[in-house]
Amino acid sequence: MGIGAYRHRVTLVHPAVAIDPPTWDCAITSATAQVVDGVAAFVARGRYHPGLQLDTQIVFEGRTLQVQAVMDVDERHREVVVSCVEVVARGTVPYAY
Repeated sequence: MGIGAYRHRVTLVHPAVAIDPPTWDCAITSATAQVVDGVAAFVARGRYHPGLQLDTQIVFEGRTLQVQAVMDVDERHREVVVSCVEVVARGTVPYAY
């Protein structure tokens, strides 16, 4: 996953709600340099999307990131920042993007 503004087109999935539109253009950056207890943390930023809430999953290139928190929505609802995690392995191992 590269760093950059709105470089990724991802699919948004929610277990109980149909998301329309189901895609989102965003930037995804690693929030940590390591996997800690099998979890890698990420920050996703893009134009505001009403489907981004807790329990939303971000699916990108076969990987699934789980939204943990909506950290910031600008006052005009033009941009949203969310924290998300991916369960990748057990234990603590070096991790880089």
